[in-house]
This record gives sequence, structure tokens and C-alpha cells, in this order.
Amino acid sequence: MLAPLLTLLPIYLLILLGFGVIKARLVSPEALPQLSRFMLIVCVPVLIFSAVANAGDLTAFNWGFILVYTAASLVTLTLTREILRRAFGQGPGQSWVVALSSTTPNSVFLGYPITMIVFPEVADRLFAWVIVVENMLVIPLALTLGDVLSRDYALPPTQAIRHTAKTTLQNPTVMGLLAGLAFGATGLALAAPLEKTRMMIVAAAPLVSLFLVGGNVAQSKLHEVDAPVFLLAGMKLLLHPALVFAALSLLPGLTREELLGATLFASMPMFSLSVIFAAKYRAEKLASSALVLATLLGAVTVGLFVVLVSA
Repeated sequence: MLAPLLTLLPIYLLILLGFGVIKARLVSPEALPQLSRFMLIVCVPVLIFSAVANAGDLTAFNWGFILVYTAASLVTLTLTREILRRAFGQGPGQSWVVALSSTTPNSVFLGYPITMIVFPEVADRLFAWVIVVENMLVIPLALTLGDVLSRDYALPPTQAIRHTAKTTLQNPTVMGLLAGLAFGATGLALAAPLEKTRMMIVAAAPLVSLFLVGGNVAQSKLHEVDAPVFLLAGMKLLLHPALVFAALSLLPGLTREELLGATLFASMPMFSLSVIFAAKYRAEKLASSALVLATLLGAVTVGLFVVLVSA
């Protein structure tokens, strides 16, 4: 039983390192935004480029997987949105954007490093497929609905779609995705110096990302500990992976490793950009509290999942 947890120990130690270094102010907390920016504009695009290029061109993508994973994510998103709207009185646009916390995992900083340890054979292609779902489908849809239905500055649908499309295409994650797809379609290989550089960045990315997770938790606070916070954390850590597992179990041709690896991705705490998105609707304290709570609880739930699949 301890063996699976020991495989995750380096992940937890790196997160703890980031937490301790920032908490003890061995590194100034003011350095975190710049380190996050470096990760976002350098490491993340290269990491995604590598995973997508390794996964092959568009014909090699499992579009059935992408469709089913998207459906499970949208069910989670819609259910969470309806509870936020009807039970907690959130606005029609605000509730769509805040609900993103329930259905978009931290795939880059947590999901990929952990899946590389537990299911290394399928991690690259699952990462590529999940990134497509999150960044090309679920997030743009929720942001567009938020803009169209906003109480404060509702945009016409066509304008909202243009705004979301522009924002999406400027996202470094999407840039890495599109570059990886384009390069993978050529069938070419990087020149040796470029390949060496790529490998060095890919090797450094998990260290930086996990350090940032711990550092950001050290800096964040549980501003609110109430029902909406527990709702978002519970939907993300429990309902979303459960629906992904149930839906993908019905998809023929999926290997056991792909099924469990996809569920592992879905079981991660929510992505950190959820706080930035929620801030536009004055819900950043709710999103931040849910992020901290889910990250802390996720250390337990993800560990339990790994133990179960390894039994």
C-alpha cells in the first residue's frame, strides 16, 4: 500500500519545498509572479509543444476521447453553475465563470507531472487530448457565456465570441498546442541543438511548476470557508473525476492506462487561472479559497486514487 504513495513522494516534497521556502521567506514572495510568468511564457508552451508533437498529428488524436471527456466536463460545469445560480444567488454570467473551478484541473502544474510518474506510457497523449478539451472547448465556452450573460457589461454573442477567440489564441498554452500540432504534422525532427534545449526545458518544467504550487499555497489564504467553497472543491475533486471515469468507461477501444490516466488528470485540483477569471466578476476570494482548499484536500484524494488503481 505504501509503494504507490512513495512514487508520489517526490511530487509532495517539491510542493512542500516551495511552500517552506516562500513561508520562511528564503525567496521573496514577490518573486512568485515573475517565476509564474517565466513558467507561463517559456516552460508551458514548450511542454505542451513536446506532448502534442509526440502525440502525433490531428489524425492520431482520439476524438472520441476528446468528445466524451468534454461531455463529462460540461455536465460538471453545468451542474455546478446551476447550484451556484439557484442556491447561492450568483449572477447568470458570474456563475458560469466561477463554475470553471469545478471542471478544469491543474493539468500543467500537477496533472502532467503526476501522470508521468504513475502512467508514463500514456501521459503525453493524454496531456495533449486534455489540453485540447480545456483550452479549446470548455474554458472558451464558459468565458463566452460569462460575457454574454454578465449583469454588468453583457456583450452581444458575436462580440463575445470574437473576444474569447482573441484571448484564446493569445494564450501561451494554445500557442504551444497549435505549434505542436503544426510541427507534428510535418513529420520532421528538431535539429540537435534545438532538441537538447527542448529536453532541458521539459526537464525543468515539473520542478518549477511544483515549486510554484507550494509557493502559491503559502501565499494564499482561505478568505472564505463556506458552502460555495466546499461545493467547488468537492465538485472538482470528486464529481468531475467520477463522471470522467464513468463516461470514458463506455468508450470502446480505450486502454486501462488511458482510462485511469484520464481520471487521474480529472482528479487534480483546479487550475490557478480560475482565480484570475473569477476576479472579473468580483469572486476572486471564493475562487482563491476553493483553490487552496482543493489543493490541500487533493493531496489526500489524489493519493487515495493512486493507491486504489495500484492495488
